[in-house]
Amino acid sequence: MEQPKLSALFGHSSAATPELAHILGVSLATEANPDLELAIFAMNAQSGLDQNTIDLWHSFDDFLTPRILLITGLDEGEQDFDDAVLIARRVLDEVVTPYLVLHDDSGKPAGLISLVDSQVIDYEKNENRVADEDLVILVSEFKSEYLSQLDAFGADGFENGILFPAIPVILPKIGVDVVKRYLHLITKR
Repeated sequence: MEQPKLSALFGHSSAATPELAHILGVSLATEANPDLELAIFAMNAQSGLDQNTIDLWHSFDDFLTPRILLITGLDEGEQDFDDAVLIARRVLDEVVTPYLVLHDDSGKPAGLISLVDSQVIDYEKNENRVADEDLVILVSEFKSEYLSQLDAFGADGFENGILFPAIPVILPKIGVDVVKRYLHLITKR
């Protein structure tokens, strides 16, 4: 997939790692650039956001630069995706969650579920499938909230820089494919 012409990864070194930048095919950055087509931010769920990252996020507000928040560190400690999203909503913007993390029997992150179409991405089995009825019911409130946000900001809210998806990412592959799809949306603008 083609990458946006000018995009960069921001965040504390505990989240915005050279490995993540390399996998996504973007550069690490420490200063805002108003010419960016996409600003990618990374937040470690265990360590949160530092003030510099928060300030950088808000520096793009006036430019309506599309932004995406990657939540990392989900396999490192006690904080989970939901906790990280609550923090991000408090200090950044009303980020949205188009995907939720699914865990295997041992509690380890193993996949994602799309709140748009209830598709499960099972990274352990390397397959996509429709979620079973029990899982659909379990995530129904999250789905309703996300679809309401999507309706309020419009289908192209992300591309217009007013809808900010938060995506769970566990390297080397959980969530990476989802992030690359968002990167591709910017190239089509």
